[in-house]
Amino acid sequence: MSTVGPWRPESSPKSTGARRRPIFRRDPGAPDEVTLESPIVRSRLLSRVRVAEGVVILMVMLLLFGFWRLQVVHAAHYRELADNNRHRNIIVRAPRGLITDRNDLLLAANRAAFNVAIVREELDDRDATLEWLAGVLGVTPDMLRERLDRRKQGIPVFQPVVIAGDIDAALVAAIEARSLEYPGVLIQPEHKRHYPKGRVAAHVMGYVGEINAAQLASWEQGRYRMGDIVGKLGLERVHEGRLSGFAGDEEIIVDSVGRTVRVLNQIPPEPGNTLTLTLDLLLQQQAEALLEGKKGAIVMLDVNTGGVLALASAPTFDPNMFARRFSQAEWNAVTNDLARPLQNRALQSAYPPGSIFKLMMAVAGLENGIITPETTVTCTGGGTYYRQYRSCNAVHGKVSLESAIGRSCNVYFYELGAKLSRQQIIEVAQRFGLGARTGIDLLNEGTGILPTDEWVSQAPPPRDGNWYPGETIGLSIGQGPIDTTPLQLAQMAATLATGVRITPHLVETVENAAGREIEMAPRNQPVDINLSPYHRAAILSGMRAATHPVTGTARRAANPDYDFGGKTGTAQVASAAAAGPEGDRPEELRNHAWFVGIAPVDAPEIAIVVFIEHGGSGGVAAAPLAGLLMTAYFESREAAQQ
Repeated sequence: MSTVGPWRPESSPKSTGARRRPIFRRDPGAPDEVTLESPIVRSRLLSRVRVAEGVVILMVMLLLFGFWRLQVVHAAHYRELADNNRHRNIIVRAPRGLITDRNDLLLAANRAAFNVAIVREELDDRDATLEWLAGVLGVTPDMLRERLDRRKQGIPVFQPVVIAGDIDAALVAAIEARSLEYPGVLIQPEHKRHYPKGRVAAHVMGYVGEINAAQLASWEQGRYRMGDIVGKLGLERVHEGRLSGFAGDEEIIVDSVGRTVRVLNQIPPEPGNTLTLTLDLLLQQQAEALLEGKKGAIVMLDVNTGGVLALASAPTFDPNMFARRFSQAEWNAVTNDLARPLQNRALQSAYPPGSIFKLMMAVAGLENGIITPETTVTCTGGGTYYRQYRSCNAVHGKVSLESAIGRSCNVYFYELGAKLSRQQIIEVAQRFGLGARTGIDLLNEGTGILPTDEWVSQAPPPRDGNWYPGETIGLSIGQGPIDTTPLQLAQMAATLATGVRITPHLVETVENAAGREIEMAPRNQPVDINLSPYHRAAILSGMRAATHPVTGTARRAANPDYDFGGKTGTAQVASAAAAGPEGDRPEELRNHAWFVGIAPVDAPEIAIVVFIEHGGSGGVAAAPLAGLLMTAYFESREAAQQ
C-alpha cells in the first residue's frame, strides 16, 4: 500500500539504495539538513492549522450567534416582516354619501380617480424613486418627501401611503409602465368628491379636504387616518359622520414586485349615507342667477316646516376646486378676493335691517296696547324728536297701520318709537328670533346685534352703559345698533306668517346605501310666540298693501296672478350729509337693499328674503328679484300638479 507524503528510501520494498530527489524542492541557499519533516516545518504547519481552525471556529460561532439573534431574540419582528413580504393589507376607502335635493336631483356625488401611493418597506432606493416620481408628476422631490413624512404617521411600513391624488390617466400609464423598475410605487383607484352642478349651492354643500392633525386627534378614534378626505365646510362638515362611511380592508398576497397574486380576505367598505335636502334645485339655480354680478343673499323657507327651499349667497365659489389638488395661487385668489366668495352672506353676515324692522315695531305697538290697527298718524314729511329733525320718504298725509306698512311711512313709526321703551321693542324682536342663531344645520351662523340691556351695559365708550331716548327713534326704523342676517329675517317673516317660530333646516332625511331611510334629520320643536291672530292679520294686511301696484313700496314684487305680501327696507350706510347723494357715492357707501315677503298672504306657504349689499333702494333692487322667485315657486308647483 502506497502512502502519500515525503519519500523514504527505506520504506520502499523495491529500493535499490540509489538516492532519489525529493518531491518538493527546497529554496536555494537553504541548509541541506532542513527538510519537510524537520521540527521547524512541522511547528509552522501546526501553527497555521491552529490559526485556520480558530478562524473557522470563530466564523461558525458568529453564524450561530447571528442565527440565535434572528430566530430567538428578534423572532417575532422578523416573522412579522416575513409575513408582510407575502401579505399586504390595503385600506379601501369608502365612497362618500350622496347629497340630493328634495326631488332626488344630485348635488354632491363621486367620480373615479387614481392616487399614487408608496409602500415604504418595498422601496429599493427611496430618494431615486421620489426623484423619478417628482419628474413624472411635475412637482419637486422635496414636496413628495414632505407629504410622505407627514402622512406616514400611524401607518405601518407595509401599508401604502398616498402622496399624490387624482392624477391624469396618462400619468397612470407612465407610472404603471415602470412599476418593475421602481417597486413600492402603487396606483390606487379612489372615489373623488364631485359636485355635478358646480357653483350651485356651494355655500350649502361646503367642500372637502384632507384631514389635519388636529381633526385626527379629536375625531372618532380608529375611523380616520392621515390622508383621508373629510368635510371642511357646509353640510359636508356638519354631517361628516353620516357622509364619510367606513373604510374596508383587503388582505392580499403579492409577489416580489408587489403584484397581487391572491386575495385572502376582503372586508368591503361601507358607503356613506345619502342626505336628501329640503332644497329645491330649480329654485336654487334661479336664486343664484338673480344674484349674478351682485353681492348679497336670497333665502326662501317653507313656513310650515322650516325647510330651506333656496339659500343663495353671492359671490360664490366652485367646491370642485377643493375636491382636487389646487395650487397656492388658486387658494390665494379665493381667500384674498375682496368680494369674500367663501363668506356665506345668508347666515354669516349681519346688516342693519332698515325699514324691515318696522314689522317688529308694529307687533310691539299692538301687543303693548300702544296702537290698534285703526290708529292713524298724519305724516307731513318728517318731524322733530328729541330736538332732532327726522325726515320721511314722502308726505303721506293720514296713514293707518296698514298704509304705514304698505308705504313704509317713517313718521308713523317715529311716533310709535317715542311711546315704546327699548326693552319693549327688544322683547318682541327676541321672540321672533332676532339677536340669536336660528339653529340651521350649518356652521358659523352669526347672531347679529340687538341693543339688549346686556349689550348696552357692555358697549365701549363713549356709550358707557347709557341709552338715550333719541336712539329709540332711530331703532324704530331699523337703524342704530341693530344688525340682522338674511336668514334671521326669513325666520322672522315665516313666524309672522304662521304665529309659530320654526327652526330652518336643510336636511330632510338620511338613507343608507341600500336606500332605506334610517333617520329623520334632528330639528327643534316649533315655538308658539303667542301672537294674537287679530294682530297678525293686521300686519299681514299691511304687507299685502306693500305690493299694491300703485302705492306699495314693494309693487315691483307683485304678480296679479298670485297673492304676494312683503316689506321693503333701505338700510342707510352713510348719511347724505356725510356721503352726498346716493347715486354719486362710491359703492361701499351706498345703502343696502332689503325685501322680505310671504305668499299667499291668506294661507302662507313660503317666506322669502332678498338682500343686495350696497344695492340702494329695497323697492328697486331687491323687490323685483323676490317677485320673480316667488312666481317661479308657484308656477313650478302648479306644473307638478298637472
